[in-house]
Amino acid sequence: MVFGGYGGTGKVFCRYLLKETNVNVIVAGRRLEKAEELADKLKKEFSSDRISVRYVDASDIESMRIAFQGINFVLVASTTTRWAKQIAEAALVANIDYLDIYFQQDVYPVLESMQQKIKAAGRSFITQAGFHPGLPAVYIRKGAQYFDRYDKAIVAFAMNARIEESESVLEIIDSIADYKPEFFQNGKWKIGTYKDAIMIDYGKRFGVKSSMPLDMVEIKTLPKMFSLRETGVFTTGFNWFTDYVLFPLMMLSHKLKKNSFRNFWAKLLVFGMNHFSSDQEGVMFLLKAEGEKNGKLRKVEIFSEHENGYDFTAIPVISCLQQYFDGSIRKPGLWMMGHIVDPDRLFKDMERMNVKIQTFITDR
Repeated sequence: MVFGGYGGTGKVFCRYLLKETNVNVIVAGRRLEKAEELADKLKKEFSSDRISVRYVDASDIESMRIAFQGINFVLVASTTTRWAKQIAEAALVANIDYLDIYFQQDVYPVLESMQQKIKAAGRSFITQAGFHPGLPAVYIRKGAQYFDRYDKAIVAFAMNARIEESESVLEIIDSIADYKPEFFQNGKWKIGTYKDAIMIDYGKRFGVKSSMPLDMVEIKTLPKMFSLRETGVFTTGFNWFTDYVLFPLMMLSHKLKKNSFRNFWAKLLVFGMNHFSSDQEGVMFLLKAEGEKNGKLRKVEIFSEHENGYDFTAIPVISCLQQYFDGSIRKPGLWMMGHIVDPDRLFKDMERMNVKIQTFITDR
């Protein structure tokens, strides 16, 4: 069941699941007419007996109890972070497995508090899936293969997309209220600000852009795992209107009253992204790594590119689910996608699903 299956990202998940796997897909959400509308479109492309719809409301425990009956897995593709624990608990009661693509990092501690219950129930829960979060830890783990001594791993991404519904950006609005990103520098974690922005070359699609740090819980254990001296996740803004007009106003609004005018800011952000950004859509996601190999200093750069931000969110998750479906990563407990997947296999699957990946190695 794809929770929020008719949303901007949810409907992409539904299409990829039908195309890349043999599972049956249930399009689910509060607006049943929207679910039925999408299901009718999908039935024209795929076998109709693989597609159905259900009503479900994250704020209504009884609706989830009913909706979760007779299914094996729930993929949460909706902006329902305030009910994250409630959804996870409903999945446990229904004895089904779970994956979410929540952007907000404060969801992980909520799920972590349920870790023992999840493991005791024998269920497999995957969180922090997508490309941000999701891919940063995968790329840093992939980078480790190129070094004897791994010193530095910087993940960065730039994205330009047209947003269909304001609900898609609610998590961005909420994250601005708690903007306290951490990155690892000189052997210790540091709270980042706008002053810690760095210049990143994103290639021909986006050029050189100032990039700000982001908080990603999935990278917190990696410095110790690989003896890194520096790591972090960085991203660009969207355009002059969102970056220099809208975001400062949002931050001021949050300081006056946290989460005030949430839906208003979401609509204004969508307007700004759709009207002031470049016409060239797409995503560039990259790793810039440094270390030593065979006694020589080495730099490794991995560039990943796709034409569509929604697709680039779904593709890593579909690859993760393929590893889950064949049993290779299906095990009891709570797992972050970036930690549990096989990086080599995920890279191959992403390339097969039309993500362009290039790796550059420089020894000196």
